[in-house]
Amino acid sequence: MDPSASEKPNILYIVLDQWRGDCLGIADSPHPVMTPHFDQLAYEGVWYSRAYADCPVCMPQRATMLTGFTGSQHGMPYNFMRGPRTPIAPEHSLPGRLTREAGYQTKAIGKMHFYPERARFGFEDISLHPNDYVNFLEDQGWGGFYRGHGLGGNEVYPAVSAVPEHLTHSHWIVDEGIKFLSRRDPDCPFFMWMVFEAPHSPFDPPEPFDRFYDDFEVPEPVIGDWVESADEPPSLTRQRIMSKADRIPPPVMMRLRRHYYAQITHIDYQLGRLLGELKRKGLYENTVIVLTSDHGEHLGDHRLFAKNSFLESSACVPIIMRLPRSHGIVNRRSQEPVLTADIVPTLLEFAGLTPAREMDGVSLLAQPADRVIFGETSDAVFATDGAFKYVHYFEGGTKHLFHIEADPGDSRNLAGNAAYALRQEGLKSRLIAYLQRNRRPGIVDGALRIEDTELDIDALRAANTAAWRGPLRYGDGYES
Repeated sequence: MDPSASEKPNILYIVLDQWRGDCLGIADSPHPVMTPHFDQLAYEGVWYSRAYADCPVCMPQRATMLTGFTGSQHGMPYNFMRGPRTPIAPEHSLPGRLTREAGYQTKAIGKMHFYPERARFGFEDISLHPNDYVNFLEDQGWGGFYRGHGLGGNEVYPAVSAVPEHLTHSHWIVDEGIKFLSRRDPDCPFFMWMVFEAPHSPFDPPEPFDRFYDDFEVPEPVIGDWVESADEPPSLTRQRIMSKADRIPPPVMMRLRRHYYAQITHIDYQLGRLLGELKRKGLYENTVIVLTSDHGEHLGDHRLFAKNSFLESSACVPIIMRLPRSHGIVNRRSQEPVLTADIVPTLLEFAGLTPAREMDGVSLLAQPADRVIFGETSDAVFATDGAFKYVHYFEGGTKHLFHIEADPGDSRNLAGNAAYALRQEGLKSRLIAYLQRNRRPGIVDGALRIEDTELDIDALRAANTAAWRGPLRYGDGYES
């Protein structure tokens, strides 16, 4: 299929940063999150409820979401990909191909988290967060108020935005999107990638969103039977101790959870403005809309925060795809295991382009039966068939096996249980074959790598992994 420019759909690709898959209204989970616009997109299209980030870390996922290649394929399963190793080749990226081969006008808005910061990686133009956003605050007379409350990007105590709602980065990103719709070339289709910084910490919604969930019953964090036991992987013990997540008082935990929900709702409500503009301009019906996240947020579950694990709270993300009405796919939930890497080949097909055969990502419109998906971080590797999930941690060789269908909170570790031995070995063997195929260092002499480890609890407790950045000014970015 090679549709003409007038037949090709517009593409709106929306990413929230650190948004877990169960914090979605339509998910009917214990988390009472209000997302009316996200839910409506799901009713109009497909909601993939078992979608995963193959590498639940910020920068690797951005590479994956622009190429269709997983972290194991592009070889960068960690942050700060630099220089020639950076896996986003502009001529092969999604925006690069859409521009060069399909005549799209391409625009990116928000938190790119690229290196170098001003790299475009195939986009024709970028409105960059935080750089351009903090310059916007300067122009508005609010210079120095980005994170003006003093909390850094990885600190999880609750706060309130230091700027009014109409000056927040979520509002600014939507404003930039609306501006693009007014300035675009009407004679060609557009591809717009919008990446929000929220609900990533700090959990600092603006007023009045900070009080939206005060009267809601908030679930307590899930604590697995493996936490603080011999089955707790050293890498997660290190993460728990360094983040001090086990020292947060219960009332504070409930408040920060409410603020996390509020940030999601704030983005949802703001996107109502953008969706309304698409409808006003007559663009909505011929626009493919994809909504997802780069990874989740532990949010206190298992006494952890942030991401970088294959627990559901970290690795499972929402994927919602709303198709043009002509495709006739509405109100469908898919429980097949899928990857964020699948988004690129799907969008390339909509534009009449052929995805690279080597991609781990496959089109969401033609999912293979009985699929097993895989993932890799610097700490662990995993495989899932959608029903069970196997995780191998390099440090100490700890193993986890979870029954996702019966235990969506990863509460009970079934690894080593004789009743599930065949399931565990089946996933393990498939995982080894996948890593061998990609020549990954997680395999040593045909087996999954095991590293010796020793933790100094006092030294870990004294360490601080939270970002202590002060207010960013004059367009200085994340490494200032």
